[in-house]
Amino acid sequence: MPTELTAFTPITGLDGFYTATRGGLRCNAIRLNTGDLCLYSPVAGLGDTAMASLDAIGKVAFLFAPNQYHNKALVEYARRFPDARLIAPQACHARLQKITGLTFESTSGIEQALPEDIRLVAPPGLKTGEVWVIAPGAWLVVDAFAGAKGDGDRAQLLKTFPRYGVGDRGIYAAWMQDHLKVAPPALLVPCHGGLVQAADLPDQLMQLINQIT
Repeated sequence: MPTELTAFTPITGLDGFYTATRGGLRCNAIRLNTGDLCLYSPVAGLGDTAMASLDAIGKVAFLFAPNQYHNKALVEYARRFPDARLIAPQACHARLQKITGLTFESTSGIEQALPEDIRLVAPPGLKTGEVWVIAPGAWLVVDAFAGAKGDGDRAQLLKTFPRYGVGDRGIYAAWMQDHLKVAPPALLVPCHGGLVQAADLPDQLMQLINQIT
């Protein structure tokens, strides 16, 4: 795996979103109402290339740990961006603070700073406190779904997710079925693997959930 994160580049068709990768891991930068940035799921290896690209996009104001397992880069990023506010789902605070020694705010701290057409959702029935970002036609997800090694048109289940991520499959599946009708995505931006773009993406995601036993 590469030792450093790539430059942050715009996500095609998703205005105000930028993405960078290291191997199969992804960090996303979201432009806020203020013009500042939120880094969603920081990935270790923040070198000169990634820093220069962020400097050109905007000031990093928030560091967002979107579940309790995405924590390995938080200390590194907190040192590089000492003025940034650390946010995480409330249910994850105790574990994240124990592992990192950092102090976190709830996600309400960023919700008012998001553009009007972007919102956070916390799918029920999960054990990891996972929070996704829902934008018009696109979902940013953490461990629930993954992409292939490169960008493509097929979503996957992260192998560890059914065992370590799902608490109540019935509640999670029912919520997903409803939410896919309310805000169907054509683009999936996962923290693991490539981007997934497909007209039948909602059907793909529901089929994957139905594989969980």
